[in-house]
Amino acid sequence: MAVETTPEAPLWNDPDRPLAARVDALIAAMTLDEKIAQLYGVWVGASANGGEVAPHQHDMEEAVDLDALLPVGLGQLTRPFGTAPVDPALGALSLLRTQSRITSANRFGIPAVAHEECLAGFAAWGATAYPVPLSWGATFDPDVV
Repeated sequence: MAVETTPEAPLWNDPDRPLAARVDALIAAMTLDEKIAQLYGVWVGASANGGEVAPHQHDMEEAVDLDALLPVGLGQLTRPFGTAPVDPALGALSLLRTQSRITSANRFGIPAVAHEECLAGFAAWGATAYPVPLSWGATFDPDVV
């Protein structure tokens, strides 16, 4: 998302200003609800009807109304590619559309952090799974490690 700067643009959108001043100005302009919203995350596609994808998932019976959350912002999208295999290009397009909804719905245009990774790398269909110490131990073969 390109940030347009004009003499009327808010200080937090001015890339020539010091970062600390930009952050301070943005925080000062945000309401308490907008600040709290930046701490909130939504697991995209998870529901009480679906399979178990997280501990205590079914304890949360009420569906999340994303449209109701967006006007004050959203801090994180968990698993924006979903919980089933999806082509990375289609997942990226879906994420772009969701981020556009998020940035256009809140008054500061703040996107959500996209959390789509796991211990071994990017959690997408066909992505490389990188070796991690837990996996090395699962070989039960010290010579391989």
